Order: sequence, then structure tokens, then C-alpha cells
Amino acid sequence: MSWKWLTDPEIKRLTMTPDFTREDQGRWFAGLPAMKGYLIWGLKCNSTPIGAMGLKNLTAVDTEYWGYIGDRRFWGMGIGQRLMQFALEQAMRLNLKSIYLRVHRGNDRALRLYEKSGFDLEREDADVRIMRRKLER
Repeated sequence: MSWKWLTDPEIKRLTMTPDFTREDQGRWFAGLPAMKGYLIWGLKCNSTPIGAMGLKNLTAVDTEYWGYIGDRRFWGMGIGQRLMQFALEQAMRLNLKSIYLRVHRGNDRALRLYEKSGFDLEREDADVRIMRRKLER
């Protein structure tokens, strides 16, 4: 399913996904078990695959969040809020001090979610905003 989702032009733009082939994707999935500092979860609603999320670049103090709902039928249903809550819980469980993310500056829905979730703008480039949230215990 991720091939279909991540080659959709709008999703590709919003998630800032670079060009890749099916072979590239196969190698990436095959290498997942050996990846250090990378946690990934597939998303389902009932039994329907709808997206993926994860924490990457995991260190002793912080991690980078990523996630997307690939099945457009599930957009606008508040699922992103649940994903963010889960990601924050996982980061807290790992005793991290902060969690950060990269978001396309034109991804208004995601920007609203991240701001509501307590993320602050750390820096921005032409197309990308980097946001961070400190984790309080």
C-alpha cells in the first residue's frame, strides 16, 4: 500500500517523499530490522491499512517524528491527533527530552495539528519547517 500512497503526487508533495523505485522500496523494507534508531508502525482502521508512522534518528535525548495517512478516505477524521498522541507517549516512554519533525510549509492540516500538539517552530527553509516539542514529565 505504501507504494500507492507515496507515489500519489499530493501525498508525495505533502510528505516530501523523494523519487524512488519499487526496488528502492524493497531494499528499504528489507533493511528495516538492521536500522538503528528507527521505530515504525503500520496504521490500520479496523482491518484496513491506512498509513504509517514512526520515530527516526533516535538518540538518548530526542527523535524525529514522521507519519502520514495514505488512504484519503480517512483524512479529516482526527486520526492524526491519535498518531501524535501515540508518538508523544512513545517518546516519553523512552525518556526523551524532545521530539521534532519536518513539515512541508504548504501542509496546512499538519501544521495546525503540530501547533495544537505543542510544537514550536525551530527553523525554516524555503519549503520545510522544522518544529520541536519539549517533553515534560
